[in-house]
Amino acid sequence: MTRTHPARLLLLLSVFLWKSCSCVFALSTHRRLACSRPSSPRAAAAYRNHLDDESLDIGSYIATCIPGLSDALSDELRTLGCQDVERSASSAVRFNANTQTALKALLWTRTSHKVMEFLCESPPTLKSREDLHRFILDAVPVKELLGDGRGGLLTLSVGVILNNPSKIPKDINHSHYSALTVKNALCDAVRELRDDRPNVDLDDPDVPLTAVLLGTDSGARVSLYRQLHNGSLHKRGYRSGAIHKAAMKESLAAGLLLTAGWDQKCRDARREDDAVVLLDPMAGSGSLLLEGAMMAVDLAPGLMRIKCGLPGHSMPPVVRWKHDGDMRVVDEWKALLLDATSRAKSGLRWMQSTDTVEILGNDIHDGALNLFENALDAAGLRRLVQLEEGDCSDWKPKPKREGTPFIVVSNPPWGVRLTEDMSESWESMRIFLRECCPSGTEAWVLSGNAEATKHLGLRRSQSLALKTGDQDLRWLQYILRDRSEILAEIEEKKSRRKDLNPYASKPAKRIQDTGRKNSSVPSKAKENFKQAERRRQAAIGNEWMID
Repeated sequence: MTRTHPARLLLLLSVFLWKSCSCVFALSTHRRLACSRPSSPRAAAAYRNHLDDESLDIGSYIATCIPGLSDALSDELRTLGCQDVERSASSAVRFNANTQTALKALLWTRTSHKVMEFLCESPPTLKSREDLHRFILDAVPVKELLGDGRGGLLTLSVGVILNNPSKIPKDINHSHYSALTVKNALCDAVRELRDDRPNVDLDDPDVPLTAVLLGTDSGARVSLYRQLHNGSLHKRGYRSGAIHKAAMKESLAAGLLLTAGWDQKCRDARREDDAVVLLDPMAGSGSLLLEGAMMAVDLAPGLMRIKCGLPGHSMPPVVRWKHDGDMRVVDEWKALLLDATSRAKSGLRWMQSTDTVEILGNDIHDGALNLFENALDAAGLRRLVQLEEGDCSDWKPKPKREGTPFIVVSNPPWGVRLTEDMSESWESMRIFLRECCPSGTEAWVLSGNAEATKHLGLRRSQSLALKTGDQDLRWLQYILRDRSEILAEIEEKKSRRKDLNPYASKPAKRIQDTGRKNSSVPSKAKENFKQAERRRQAAIGNEWMID
């Protein structure tokens, strides 16, 4: 009988294990790199580039946001030091980061709704609950995932998101039953190890898991993530009790302000004493100005959640997990909170002692302003925002520094049907922008109705497409100028054209019509050309188009 060399046996065994493994799962090791896909070149490169760093703890993450704000979220993540930042869709961004940077993303991102760490991914061949159960049972090392490092078990919850559901097999095309399947597989795996099972906690779980099922032509693919936090990060905590029916999500307000460059203007004001004023003539319950005040103060959203008492945010799930040295992660989180607190205190002192940055709001509805004031009190920002009550067409904002440039941000009432009240509101906005704002004012207006914006009678400079719920929105920028400036510019253009073409002012020479038709261009073709030209002109004049 031929004997096989031990080294060859080891090689054959390695090949067998590699081929039989459906995913690569790396979790809580001295060097951890959880790649979005086992063969991800980006993740592999990140791992190779840091092999000499013994403290490396790189993971692959995904952050979600409102559709249309992924660029703003990407910029936030890059600023915080995240690597390989890449848009996954209009509402998601993938990135690589070590634990400390991931904690920064949890604390500081203003546009994110969820920040999740990638765990594992199946091939796109799942057909049934049995397939899903088997994959989770085999792929997830529950000891590292659910062990608390002290001999006990962490609590968990499981949620399921269905993507491209029409192609997900019927047996797993139900979020509730698929979530039960994932949870049961994890509990079965724990029972095999220690004859015990983890508890489910739907309010404040230690390990909140999200399974994303993607339908493909060959079956379903499941990607498993664990959330660094509980709940949605769009909440800040300064709203409690009654909420305005048209209140804007805090994350949306922050994303709109980031798109308008308000954060950069605040930094410039603090560094170079460039005065600027933020105004909302139809402030409502105040989402835009509240988020604007937080940016001016340099107040982290995560710190606001803790200050306002949202449960589970002072010690989020990521801090409770079993890491390489639990106290190190807890200490990192505490250090980040201390730094954020110091920055916020410094920003508050600066805002209260200067007139470089001012925030002014107005609304015609007393009830909305009461909600706004309550939120300002809860956030501790009441002294930073000046409020007035009245129709915006009568509002004459007066900054402390004369000549301070205006940044107008507003969300006037809109709907699928433009009612008479809405038309009046937009007409009031038009009067405010044209008669109460100086030349050079930068105005940003949110609208979900193309007919509504026509009341402004302005030509937009930029347009950002957004989607919230089933509403398609536009964040529209207008640069306001005096009528005299516009007329002077028109005259200057006419003069330039005359200089370039001295014959432009001469009357055109008439050509005698012989009554003959040009047989080379059929009449039907001429009509089609004219129709196409009319359509083109209509499209050019449509303010609602996205460039």
